[in-house]
Amino acid sequence: MATVPLTVAPGVGAAMETAGRAGRLVHPAGLIELIERALTMTADVTLKRELCVLRARFSSFGLGLAHTHVRLSARQVHNAIRKTIGMDHPPDDPSHRLTYLNAISALIDRVVPVQINFGSLAAEKATAKRLFMIIAQTFKYVDASQPIRFLIAECESGFTLLTALYFAKLFGVEDKVEISPLFETRVGLERGAEVVAEALAVDSFCAHVRRQGRLHIQTGFSDAGRYLGQIAAAYAIERLRIAVGRMLAERGLHEIELVIFDTHGEAMGRGGHPESLADRLAYVDTPAARAAFARLGVRHKQEVSFQGGDGYLPFITPDCALTTLCRILEHTLALPAEGDDPFYAETDYTEEFFATIEGFNRAIMDDPAYGALLGAYGTNLLYTTGSRPARRQHDTWSGQINLEHPSQLRAIPHNAILQQLGFLANVIGGVGQAVTKDPERFQRLYETSPRFRRLMTMVEHAFKYSDLAVLEAYIDLFDPGFWLRQAARRSDEPRVEELLELAAVMERAALHERLKRIWRTFLRDYLALAAALREHRRRTRDAGAEPIAVDAASRDSMHQLNALRIALIQELCQVASHVPDFSDRHELTRDGLLARLVQLDIDASLAKLGEIFPMTEGDDEEFDFGEPTTYESAEGQSYRQEHVLIFQPMGRLYELIRRISSAVIHNVGALG
Repeated sequence: MATVPLTVAPGVGAAMETAGRAGRLVHPAGLIELIERALTMTADVTLKRELCVLRARFSSFGLGLAHTHVRLSARQVHNAIRKTIGMDHPPDDPSHRLTYLNAISALIDRVVPVQINFGSLAAEKATAKRLFMIIAQTFKYVDASQPIRFLIAECESGFTLLTALYFAKLFGVEDKVEISPLFETRVGLERGAEVVAEALAVDSFCAHVRRQGRLHIQTGFSDAGRYLGQIAAAYAIERLRIAVGRMLAERGLHEIELVIFDTHGEAMGRGGHPESLADRLAYVDTPAARAAFARLGVRHKQEVSFQGGDGYLPFITPDCALTTLCRILEHTLALPAEGDDPFYAETDYTEEFFATIEGFNRAIMDDPAYGALLGAYGTNLLYTTGSRPARRQHDTWSGQINLEHPSQLRAIPHNAILQQLGFLANVIGGVGQAVTKDPERFQRLYETSPRFRRLMTMVEHAFKYSDLAVLEAYIDLFDPGFWLRQAARRSDEPRVEELLELAAVMERAALHERLKRIWRTFLRDYLALAAALREHRRRTRDAGAEPIAVDAASRDSMHQLNALRIALIQELCQVASHVPDFSDRHELTRDGLLARLVQLDIDASLAKLGEIFPMTEGDDEEFDFGEPTTYESAEGQSYRQEHVLIFQPMGRLYELIRRISSAVIHNVGALG
């Protein structure tokens, strides 16, 4: 099909959108009525079933394909209200907290809804206001039947929820927007119940929740696991759930349904339990939390996400989809049983155990050496995926890529980098330290507590795919001594020159000692965990039970894939050492470019090399200057040889490296 460019004057698109508004279908009620009439007019059982499914879809999702969620950060909400109330400090600053709460409460009480159009939306600069405007226009022009979930990431203050309510009232959508705090940071998980209570203490917000009949919160296993460690995060999230339920009961809000949306997926790093679907559901929606809600008289709805490859695999065939739905129904319909799990009785031990894991991970996150480890290759081992690109550390070409802090990476790339380096630190990190505080008590709780065993099973699975020898092999590629020792063993002069060049590149990068320091930190913790798991297996066998298999085949596959990829990286680095020198008019130096190449920033570097060394055959366009010439400028020469012998081989090697990365992902089971 041929396409032609279309130019529309400003405002014309909006005019076209609004022209047919009177006849626009924005509610499924009429369609549902037609379906119900059709049901009375047919005796065909198959057709009746299809009509019932269609009616259910319209009733559940309106005119959309699913429930709609929008998301922004608490900071964006604060920025939108900052000038209006003169907010010069963080909303949770004790010296200004009440002032800001009173100011936003007063705004909510006297707000007058405004009328907007697409021009208003186009002119608005504040992201939070624009998003509420988009929601308002969606209700006008797309679907007015279904509420829209408004997720606020990094929510740590009730002020944030009140501000969202103010904007919802300002743009006339307060009865159709479900304001949902996302608790994923350490502060958010610790204070989540207080944050909700702070907002509910304001009459306008409490009335808003009562009208909707539901309170929505979201917990993020991905980011929480990154900051606290996955196991400590799971513990903190369960405590938060129970605390919010208890808070609702204490306030007498028994008519309010508590809706909890948990974002989790793929293998270990994002909270998706790898043992079974039943374990995965119980890991998130724990039996103890369900029993607590039943005891408190709090109605509870659990929502979970299936994302990426992790999302389609359980539903890839009709049989798989039916099995998945059956397991979900079994979990949902089963009566919650609190039982006598000692996990919830031995709070003195469990609190210290998970506090140790959290402390270890907090120290790791703040260690510049950990940022250097994540930034050594960054996301360059991976194909680009997702709708939100992973943040890059530098956009300039000054030299090597540096990552100052893990928060510069999103959670999913953070998990993926650890998987590719062969050490799932965000799952197993700190567990060794926690175990060594009281090994006997650890073993006893492991053997007697279903909840603790489910948490530790997650650790065992991550341990299967973690090997510090693999991580050390990648780290040693940045050791100048590694390349010098290689050179000392060679006698062929060209290869020796390559190796000496790479040793010099690594010397200038000065990454190795930082990487080795964080490796030693992991090693100390890893040794303690390995000893605890060995003891667990011994005791399990002595008791006549079968311990979790080490799965030697999966570990061998991991070793083979990483060994092959390390060999390819070495070869790529040696090819890169032949990049010719060039003038400094290209905003970078050869040393800076080599620093990026050894960190596998290949695509961007090859594009830059294509500019510096163009593969041209001269200028085909000729001009008549009145006299002949036989001179050929060096600027017009082709660099075909450099492309064929250096640049193209690097591209092919890099493609093989990333294909191996995909195999690693499948081996680990990280398909989210």
